[in-house]
Amino acid sequence: MIREHIRLVLFHTEDGSYLGNCLGLSFFSNIDPVGQLEAVTFASQTEAFQHVQSWDPDPESTAFRNALVAKPVNTADAPYATIQQIQAAGLPGWNPESI
Repeated sequence: MIREHIRLVLFHTEDGSYLGNCLGLSFFSNIDPVGQLEAVTFASQTEAFQHVQSWDPDPESTAFRNALVAKPVNTADAPYATIQQIQAAGLPGWNPESI
């Protein structure tokens, strides 16, 4: 039996689920999922939004950051949420190979 464990994913209505970042670039499921099958999760809203605040403080991106919401997902005690877990939470999935 898979244990329920709720964590949060960041979601933007246009750009999709926040998948993570690398070399200062953030990746979202609707823009460039870079082959990612999972999205990074956060233990709390505070942790999620502290992470968002660590991004480039460009004033033009304030509206974008303000449009992000933290959505609960059952991750079965994993630090990442799979596409299927995100869909089960009512959020759209993505094609990992699309650009």
